[in-house]
This record gives sequence, C-alpha cells and structure tokens, in this order.
Amino acid sequence: MSAIDLDYAMLHKAAQQMEKEGGSFAKHIAQAFYVADSTNMEALVRAFDSLFSEYYRKYRRAQMINQETSK
Repeated sequence: MSAIDLDYAMLHKAAQQMEKEGGSFAKHIAQAFYVADSTNMEALVRAFDSLFSEYYRKYRRAQMINQETSK
C-alpha cells in the first residue's frame, strides 16, 4: 500500500499513530502534517510514503485487535 493512495482521514490516523508510537522524527513529521497546506501535505506524504504507510498499518492492526478484544 502506498500512502499517496490513502485519503485524508487515513493519513490523519497514520499521523496520530506516529505521535502515539513513533520516535522523535515520526512525531515531528506528524506535527508538520497537521499544519501543512495541501501542497506541503502532499509533499510530506510523498517524501515519507513508507512512514505514513507503516503507521497506517499499525493503526489498522490496533483497530482490529481492539475489535477482537471488545467481543
């Protein structure tokens, strides 16, 4: 999965996951994502595609685990 294929809500969830679980660098990328205009947001996602993809997968995995444990 490429991060550029994710919609804004998915990218935002990835950024939230970066803040929650990421190191200093990932947390700063997330903060930059929140304040970026659409042009710079696209540039961030393209430049850090693997980071956004990785943290979106982590978010989805956490969601699935939470659904399983709440049953």
